[in-house]
Amino acid sequence: MTLFQVVHGPNFKEELESTGLEYIYYEISDNEAILGLHTRDNQKFRKLIPLKSIKFFQPTVVMNQLSTITRGTENGIVAREEIGANFLQNNLNISVTGKGVLIAIIDSGIDYLHEDFIYPDKTSKIVFLWDQTKDENPPSGYKFGTEYTREDINQAIANNDTTLSKDEDGIGTMLSGICVGLGNINSKYAGIAPDAELIVVKLKKIDGNYNNAILEAAIQYVYEKAYELKIPLVINISLGSNNLVGATERILRDTPLFTRGLCLVSSVGNEGNTQTHTSGRLNFIGEEQDIELEIFEDEDLLDINIWMNKPDKASVAVISPSGEVSKFIKVSNFNEITGIFDLEATWYVITYKYPTAYSGQQQVTITLKNATKGIWKIRLRGEYITNGIYNAYLPNRALINPGTKFRDSTPSQTVNYPSTYNDVISVGAYNIIDNGIWPPSSRGPTINGLLRPDVVAPGVNIISTYPGNSYATITGTAVAAAHVTGAVALYFQYTLADRYYTQKAFTTMVRTYLHGGARRIQGITYPNEIYGYGELDIRGSFDQLK
Repeated sequence: MTLFQVVHGPNFKEELESTGLEYIYYEISDNEAILGLHTRDNQKFRKLIPLKSIKFFQPTVVMNQLSTITRGTENGIVAREEIGANFLQNNLNISVTGKGVLIAIIDSGIDYLHEDFIYPDKTSKIVFLWDQTKDENPPSGYKFGTEYTREDINQAIANNDTTLSKDEDGIGTMLSGICVGLGNINSKYAGIAPDAELIVVKLKKIDGNYNNAILEAAIQYVYEKAYELKIPLVINISLGSNNLVGATERILRDTPLFTRGLCLVSSVGNEGNTQTHTSGRLNFIGEEQDIELEIFEDEDLLDINIWMNKPDKASVAVISPSGEVSKFIKVSNFNEITGIFDLEATWYVITYKYPTAYSGQQQVTITLKNATKGIWKIRLRGEYITNGIYNAYLPNRALINPGTKFRDSTPSQTVNYPSTYNDVISVGAYNIIDNGIWPPSSRGPTINGLLRPDVVAPGVNIISTYPGNSYATITGTAVAAAHVTGAVALYFQYTLADRYYTQKAFTTMVRTYLHGGARRIQGITYPNEIYGYGELDIRGSFDQLK
């Protein structure tokens, strides 16, 4: 099945039934759904596109968590001093601890019984918890999951009740601790903004994977809650994908870039050294170039995405290891060809989108089912060429076999969606021990020319809260983004909650102060595609306010 994110009006289900398509259907809200259609049905777009109730649809993309946990705290690091948070927390003249600000953690949930999220009066730091995996009592306006209020969580704390929601893998709990942990068990491990409070979303998986439609529903939900409460909000985004790197605009009713007291912080991805990206240039109409893809171990299902710089177009064919060639077809929106490579027993689909709604580019998605080991080639033929630049991406390394790679890979332009959006603060990771970039940290710029990352922050072996009233270490660009999330919460407290600079609480200004305050290494030219404007320095950013 191929999953599609659908924004629709009334009567969508009735119109869908009339098409005769076989489908599965997951309701998100009154006007949004995830629709599953058979990938091999080459009539699906012809039947779906004419439906008047559809306002927008696009294939969903699989996303993965951008951090990994190591149990225990050996060789672990606390980065508060490194990034300047201690200076503000311990300042006798002003108290900047995140008070009056909400932080949204959207990941695997949280251990709400961990003492570092419980105040001395035995009440919770968590204002709302939406567990999307339990379909019992959804939030208002949504069709799935269960919402718990602070009162529900306080009751569970009083009864030592663990049954409301569980964080099975611990990442959500650890990112929450980096941002807002109280350090009740060990004060050395307190968070960057310990007086900020939490909205937590435990994301639902479909077919065993996270996807962008579920993530965007979570972003919309936490924004709505903060708007109702009239409290500044920092949203931490800790998932990413190679498969939607051309996206520059989001589906959100209010644009974060121009909404006071709202900021999204996103990790740039862990694809800097993974050989999942390659690029090239077609010089003229009719020129053909091959991209070589090496598969060392059979892949059950593999998606390859190719993006042309707009307004260029290129048709695509696939060549199997035995030399069998798929057909070229005309480039048009949702034009599609399917077939089988007989000698490999590999089934393929090539789908064109031109122009995409989210960037105006041509996007080609190649799906290989039962992709056998060997050297595969993707042949591009120029159809309309101005500069002819193309970029090709495999899924994130965590989602494919270790030996699947482009033979001529490049580390640049490996920024994951949604750090490709123009209205987020994007964050890469560095290692405090050697003060060098963490090698997997994705490199910029985006394929649409946005400078990424904005800054880098500590992301290697960071100690934080782990389920079961314990601590562990965590590594990845999601960890770096959590440090910046806490930093922005401090900024929002001072500028907006405490009302010192209320007109400076916009994402554009937050970005400027993070850039201006960043710490820079002598001998390196900034900004650059690895470090952005430099290393996170909260004190430096506050100095820019003067």
